[in-house]
Amino acid sequence: MRKIVAIASCLLVLPISTVGATAGSKCPKAGAVKKATSVSYLCVRSGKQLIWRKTEKASGTRPTTTVPSAVSTLAALKIPQTVGVLKTPPPDATPSQGGPWATRLVLRTSSDGVTFTGREVLMDQGGVPNLLATSSGSLYAYFQDWANGNIMSVAVKAPGSATWQYYRTSIAGVNAAPGGANGVDPSAVELSDGRIRLFWMQRLNGNRIYSATSTLGATNGIVFTFDGGFAFDSPLGLYDPTVVQTANGWSMWFSSDNAAGLVYATSTDGLRFSEQPANSVLPIATAFPWSASKVSSTEIRLLASINGPGGADGVIYRSSNGGASFQELGRNVLPAGVGGDAAITYQASTNTWYLMYLERM
Repeated sequence: MRKIVAIASCLLVLPISTVGATAGSKCPKAGAVKKATSVSYLCVRSGKQLIWRKTEKASGTRPTTTVPSAVSTLAALKIPQTVGVLKTPPPDATPSQGGPWATRLVLRTSSDGVTFTGREVLMDQGGVPNLLATSSGSLYAYFQDWANGNIMSVAVKAPGSATWQYYRTSIAGVNAAPGGANGVDPSAVELSDGRIRLFWMQRLNGNRIYSATSTLGATNGIVFTFDGGFAFDSPLGLYDPTVVQTANGWSMWFSSDNAAGLVYATSTDGLRFSEQPANSVLPIATAFPWSASKVSSTEIRLLASINGPGGADGVIYRSSNGGASFQELGRNVLPAGVGGDAAITYQASTNTWYLMYLERM
C-alpha cells in the first residue's frame, strides 16, 4: 500500500508539456503541474472548474543580486567624523572670530531638561547645531559642517545604538551647496507621519528660508526633496531659523537685520510663513529661541537667549498649551563660557533630554 501511495504522489508533481497551458484555461486534474522556461502553472479548483494558475519562476538560474538604492545612496553620502583633523579656516578669519571652523559640537544629557551633564564630542569644526529625537527612537544632530566643505551635515544614532553615523544631507530640487552661497542654519521637524522636514537659510538671489521634506525609510532625515517656493522671503538679511509644529499650526523664529533683530512668524501648513507684529508668545519680546522641542501635543520647550540672537544665557521656556504661550522654566543651561547657538531635544523612548552646544577649540 505504501508503494502505491508513493507512486501516486510522484505522478501528481511530475511536470508535463506546457502546450495549451495558459492562466485561466481549463486543466485536467487538480494538483497537476506544467513548467516552462520562465513560468510554472498549477491546476487548481475554481468553483466547479479546474483551471491553470501561474505560480512562480521556473528558471534554474540564480537571480541577480542588486544593491538596494538606499544602501548605495547612504554609502555615497557618508562622511568622516572629524575630531582632531582640522580644515584651514577662511583666510580673513581672526583668532577671536566665531564660526564653524572655530568650534566643536558637544553633547550633554539630562533627565529634567534643565540640568545637563556629561561631555561627548560629536565633531570638530561644526556650528549652528540642531537636534531632533523622533518618535521611532532615532536621534538626529544637524549642523553646519566646515570640516567637510561648509555643508549641512547630520549625525544619526539609531534606536539602541551606541554609535553615530555621519552623512552630508542631500536635497533634490535645489542646489544647497553651490559653493559660496551654501545653505546654512538647519532646523528639523518630524511630521505627524514620521517624515522629517528640514528648514535652512540660503542666499540664492535673495534672503530666504527654504524647506525640504524626506521620505520614510533608511534615508529619512538625510535625503530630502525641495518643497518648492520659500518658507520665508525677506528684503532684509535673515539667519538661524528655529521651527516647531504647534497645536494650532507652526511657529518660526529667526534673527533679522530689522530694527528688532528678530522675526516671529506663523504658518498653517509648515510651508509658507507670515510675519507677526510682535514676538507675542514669549514673556520677553527680545528673547530669541535657538532651538525647539515638541514633547507632546500640548508641551513644547524652547532653548533661548533673553538677550536676543547674540546672547549666550541659555534659558528654557516651556509651553503647556501647545505653543500659545511660554513661561520660563530655568536659566544658565549652558556651561560657563560657552557662546550662543545651542539645541535641545527630548527622546521619549529613553526619557532623556539632549543638549548640543558649541565649544571653542
